[in-house]
Amino acid sequence: METISVSQLKTHLSAELKRIEGGLVLTVVDHKRPVATLAPIIGDVMLVREPVCRYEYQPLSALIGEDPVAMLDEERKESW
Repeated sequence: METISVSQLKTHLSAELKRIEGGLVLTVVDHKRPVATLAPIIGDVMLVREPVCRYEYQPLSALIGEDPVAMLDEERKESW
């Protein structure tokens, strides 16, 4: 089992993930303290969940009753 610092892992993430995929178990250390272990997934595990329901578009109602552009113009007039 090898160790790697957080900064090295961030710098070489893709390469390290390929090594892990090849069977390497990697311990991540932060200031010489182990914080995580990365290991390959054994077998065909598919972690994608099927959607519960289709997204349906619903128009949003206005949060204010006035025209926002008119309000912005009014606010800018006061500051000049």
